[in-house]
Amino acid sequence: MFKHRSLTAVAASSLALFAWGCNSEQVETGAEATAKGLGKVGAAAESGGKAAGAKIKEAGEGTKLEHAADKTGAVLEKGGEKTKEVLDKAGEKVKEAGKSVGQAVDKAGEKLKDVKEKAGSELKSLESKAASGLKNLENKAAAELKDLKGKAADTLKKD
Repeated sequence: MFKHRSLTAVAASSLALFAWGCNSEQVETGAEATAKGLGKVGAAAESGGKAAGAKIKEAGEGTKLEHAADKTGAVLEKGGEKTKEVLDKAGEKVKEAGKSVGQAVDKAGEKLKDVKEKAGSELKSLESKAASGLKNLENKAAAELKDLKGKAADTLKKD
């Protein structure tokens, strides 16, 4: 059930992106940029964790809480590293998703072009049929109007 929802979401989003004027290259470029951004955020989190951990360790040196400060500093450093790992993995997933959404955008574009071509020929056929039908109707109405005009003129002359 969840796969169906995700496939529907991918199809709908790819159709929307195509209708919006995006192609697969633009989608993939956007995904790459997002992944790079996540990587930078991860690196910053790792760096911040290391810096905070080092400061806490340094502040705790020579105090009664030195052991606790060392542990806290180590946890902060590990937390920064894990955050970077998670964000790097998320960046890879975004890149992969960007490629598949890009391919879906191209497929949606091709299908829309096919539909447009098929519908275009059908519309031309219907247009020509409607035009000939309207022409016939116009001719019949003109003949009826002439006949009615003639009868009305005859009736007026008799009175």
